Amino acid sequence: MLTPRRSIPLLLVAIMFLVLASGCTSFSTVPRDVDDPPGKTPALSTLRGVINFKGIDGFTPTATVHIGSHRIVTDSGQFTVTGLEAGKYDIRITADHFHTYEGQVTINSESVMLNVTMDLRFTPYEMELFARLVWAEAIGEPEEGRIAVAASVLNRLADPRYPNTLEEVIMETVTVGDKVYYQYSPVLDGRIWELKLDRESDRKQYDIAMRAVYAAIAGQDPSLGATGFFNPDKVSPDPNLWVRQQPPTIKIGNHQFFL
Repeated sequence: MLTPRRSIPLLLVAIMFLVLASGCTSFSTVPRDVDDPPGKTPALSTLRGVINFKGIDGFTPTATVHIGSHRIVTDSGQFTVTGLEAGKYDIRITADHFHTYEGQVTINSESVMLNVTMDLRFTPYEMELFARLVWAEAIGEPEEGRIAVAASVLNRLADPRYPNTLEEVIMETVTVGDKVYYQYSPVLDGRIWELKLDRESDRKQYDIAMRAVYAAIAGQDPSLGATGFFNPDKVSPDPNLWVRQQPPTIKIGNHQFFL
């Protein structure tokens, strides 16, 4: 028989056992996140864009897109930027030979589509000069040769040794002794002006040359970076001649291209 003094501890143990067995919540812990709820994650969206280049058909120029902290280089005329929070963003798109596009785009919870048109930075007069030069320099040359001639003009435009506008590159002169010469022989002898654009046959030749111009503007460069060219069969074989001392890149048709 238990004495009253010894029965009290046993009674307390029995009570605690019954409480625990019953799943009483008096002894459960408070979840850590009840008093400190997690922050709300911002909704993220996607920007898709299509870049159009005036005058370009087929081959697409390379463009660089800047938006927020993102920088995307694309040669397909399309781009996608993911993970953008809702808000208004400045956007800047650059491409060689085109005016820079600058604008703003508003991003919301849904995917956003942007359609941009890039304008050429050459004037209509410069483009006409360019096509006339390519026609005069590349008469009888294959399409690759015409594009290479056009690309070499643009390479010269990008080279700090030459003028920084297309018209000035085409019409540039050099002084030899007391005489002034144009850099390009069709400008020197006037052949550049022989095309009469009101004549159907001449207009067709002009359009063919213009296609080569636009191909070069779009980034095609069969000349492999050349800034000049000459016809080896029509130039003195003297190895000390200036053009024969320039680093060659490739020979296409009748033209040897050089850096």
